[in-house]
Amino acid sequence: MSAVEVFFLMMGLWLVVAMALGLRRPNGLGGHALRSRIDAVYGEPHELVRTDAKAFPEADIDFYDRAKAAFVQRGYRFVADVEDKTLSKLYPQNRTFLRLFVDAGGMVRACAYHLHPRGAVVSLLQLVQLFPRHLRVVELVTEVRGQFLVTSNTHGVDRLEPPPEAKVERLPLNTSLAIVVDRHEARIRELVRLNPERSPATFESFEDIVASMGRAHVAMARHRQKVGGLSRDELERLKGRPLSATEEAFLREVQAKPGHE
Repeated sequence: MSAVEVFFLMMGLWLVVAMALGLRRPNGLGGHALRSRIDAVYGEPHELVRTDAKAFPEADIDFYDRAKAAFVQRGYRFVADVEDKTLSKLYPQNRTFLRLFVDAGGMVRACAYHLHPRGAVVSLLQLVQLFPRHLRVVELVTEVRGQFLVTSNTHGVDRLEPPPEAKVERLPLNTSLAIVVDRHEARIRELVRLNPERSPATFESFEDIVASMGRAHVAMARHRQKVGGLSRDELERLKGRPLSATEEAFLREVQAKPGHE
């Protein structure tokens, strides 16, 4: 899946935790507003365009360059730096870019990106250590007949359930790129061993990678709609406890379809 989409959405969901801590909820961040954010992130296909790292002065370019060197050393090929223009329009304060790679066999699309969440409420969450000040993410994806094998270093931050089409393994944030790559490649070998008739899709071009990202986006969007934007299990996981009566009402508001409150 696209981890960057999930993280932008998670910034909104962590606001629910902020309310539980007694932080003042900003205007316009009720259940309906959160649902609008979810639908915006998982609405129409996203516009992904090539970009230049120089357009992101706050990005940790050293991290991107280290990731590039490490991937190339493992036989991966650098493909492009890409910005999700759809997310940038929704969250202009938190623009970032993805550095895309593909492995030598064309079976793995990988990305590395740095996200520095900004905004008053996010800053408060960082002070109470509920949201990292910086996210340096590595994600590898292999697509097999409409299924997505995903390995990333997002454990503890990404708390949304993936769609049925995705088999996601989240390693700790401080996991090295080499270990993430090793783990993903081991998962591919296991998948092929158990299902020799299922050949992974191949990525030969930038367009192939973007098309696969689009298919993953559609799967996630379909799943978000099915669970009503946010499920009870996800909200309880964010809270770390059963929901209160007020939070039950909040969840109903999130899950209500426009015009069906």
